[in-house]
Parts: sequence; structure tokens; C-alpha cells
Amino acid sequence: MCETSFNVRAPLLALVFLLLSVSCLQAQVDTGTILGTVTDVSGATITGAEVTLTNEDTNATVTTRTASDGFYKFTPVKIGRYRLLASFRGFQTLLRRGVIVNVGAAVVVDFMLKPGSMKETIEVKTGASLLQTQDASVGQVIDERSLNSLPLNGRNYTFLAQLAAGVNSPQADTRGNAATGAFATNGFRPA
Repeated sequence: MCETSFNVRAPLLALVFLLLSVSCLQAQVDTGTILGTVTDVSGATITGAEVTLTNEDTNATVTTRTASDGFYKFTPVKIGRYRLLASFRGFQTLLRRGVIVNVGAAVVVDFMLKPGSMKETIEVKTGASLLQTQDASVGQVIDERSLNSLPLNGRNYTFLAQLAAGVNSPQADTRGNAATGAFATNGFRPA
């Protein structure tokens, strides 16, 4: 009888162990993040400021409030063009247009609110930061113009990957890797 219970328990324990040892995998996504802080002119953070994110193409709107450290975060955010509006009672409302979110990007948009009426809206026009310092991920968006003007040898889509930073064609070998569009990414093998 003892032998039978062991024969039943062993596969059950193996299944439980297998299920518990599975780790989560992160898939590639088509979203990014918009985050930042809201401060006053002295640099003090503003708790409870309202930040509204609006997609400029669809007019879809999401609103959040800043935490005790003045921090806000919108995630996941679909790729596209957005405008952000920050407001708090006793301060002027601040508007930022043309915030572009690309795949995997963490766009930082900080607000510095000046004392005044909420009915006053100040629009700030600035360019996006060229250097992302929030994480070490590397990504690149290839626009339609670059894609259409690309001379593709034999229209093999795998040659498109060679447009991205850190991607190169492998050394030619007896299998003909380089001729078929194989590529190596950031030092990894082409296979």
C-alpha cells in the first residue's frame, strides 16, 4: 500500500514543481510609457495635481493624480502623438502638445506650475529628449519614408532588420547566411 501511494504522489509532486518553477515571460509590445513630476516654481513637488493624457488622433483621454512625491505615470500607452495637461488649484494650467510615444519608449514630461488662476493655460512647446536615461533598453523606429526609399535586393524583408542600430550582416559562410538576409544583433549569433 505504501508503494502505491508513492507511485501516485511522485507524478503529482513533479507536476506541482513544474508549475511553480515556470517564470513569466515578457513579450514584445507596441506600447510605451509617459511619466514625470509636477513641481512648483520653487522646485517643491505638488501632491494631488491632476495630469490628463489625450491622444491627439483619437481624443481618448485618461486622467491621473500625482503621488506624494509629485510623480505621475501613464502605462501602457499606445504609440502615437499625445498632449498632456497638468493643473492644480491655485496654479496656472500647463499644456504640452506633440508628445510622441514610440515602441518601448519611456517619455519624461515634467511640469513646473506657476501660481495663478486655473483658467489661465500656458502652452509649452519643446522638442523630445534625444537621450533616454530611464532604462538600458535599445529600440528604434523606422519611419515610412525610410522604408519606402530603401532599395531591397529581391524584396527580402529580412534585410530591413539591418537598418536598426546594433544589427549587421554576418560573415559569409558555406551556408550562404549573408546572401539570404540573415543578421546578427548586438553580438549574438545569426542563428
